[in-house]
Amino acid sequence: MGVQERKEREKLQRREQLLETARRLFDERGFLNVTMSEIAESSEVSIGALYLYFKNKDDIYAGLACLGSQKIDALISKTLQGKKPPTHEGMVHFIRKFLQLYADYGCFFDVLKLNMKGKGSIALSDGNANQLRELTMSSLMKSFDYFSSRFPEKSGKEQAARTTTFAIWAFLLGLAQILDVGRTEVFDEADIQRLMEKAADILLDVPLEISAR
Repeated sequence: MGVQERKEREKLQRREQLLETARRLFDERGFLNVTMSEIAESSEVSIGALYLYFKNKDDIYAGLACLGSQKIDALISKTLQGKKPPTHEGMVHFIRKFLQLYADYGCFFDVLKLNMKGKGSIALSDGNANQLRELTMSSLMKSFDYFSSRFPEKSGKEQAARTTTFAIWAFLLGLAQILDVGRTEVFDEADIQRLMEKAADILLDVPLEISAR
């Protein structure tokens, strides 16, 4: 690895560390109650160094949404694009990891989704907006390719794969929302494990169920 590549990698690592520090502070105290100075202090960098990476708190907020999207996209790549098809245990791990990532970053996705519709208050730069769209499309296409490979060669295969992709994404996001609301009041850990086991069955078997019709 060359000097320039090493510097770029270190810069990306530092940026992610700053984002994670900000996420922890936002979780503990709320976005509105945290200042850039406090993020810099907790990160053990100068306020000037923090501004080299982010223009303001809105930029950090959008950066967290992009970071979460990157992590989810990498998880999908690892799970669905391996040389061997995922096992039941592998799919349970995928679901558990997906739900954890959504718990950590989902609020940032949700706020920026409203912002893209003109209903939010976060100033989203064109660069962040484009990155979010590209990452979302990347994850959708990887899911589409996975389900497409599971359908037999026949008329309507691509349409069925696309429909399955959107249905599964809706299912996973719905599961994340249900667990977020009911984890402490409705579901215990045994319930959650059973939900993930069933969800793994659905993810592995739904394409075959549809193609059999």
